[in-house]
Amino acid sequence: MRIVRQWEFIADMNHSGTVTISDFWLWFKWLYFWPGDALIFLTIQKAPHVAAFLELSQVQISGPLSLFLSFALWVAALLLFILTWRLMDRTGARAAEALKRPFLRKQ
Repeated sequence: MRIVRQWEFIADMNHSGTVTISDFWLWFKWLYFWPGDALIFLTIQKAPHVAAFLELSQVQISGPLSLFLSFALWVAALLLFILTWRLMDRTGARAAEALKRPFLRKQ
């Protein structure tokens, strides 16, 4: 089974010999599809029975299924980042207040 996805990042994505403006779109596409392609690839490699049941093949890599999976995974990653950021912000604010407390004047 031949892998049709280029997993490593290279600056000259279209193999023209130089980095051009057309490579920028290919960089975005490469990065956007990476999570969905990885999920499909891992399912094919590590759980072939599940892949057979879901009718997954190398054809789905960078296709519509990967597009939707990547979107869902990027949204989940963004939500996780935001929730983590808010938790750390609240924890930091509580820690700052706790550190100030002994130095406040008592009246």
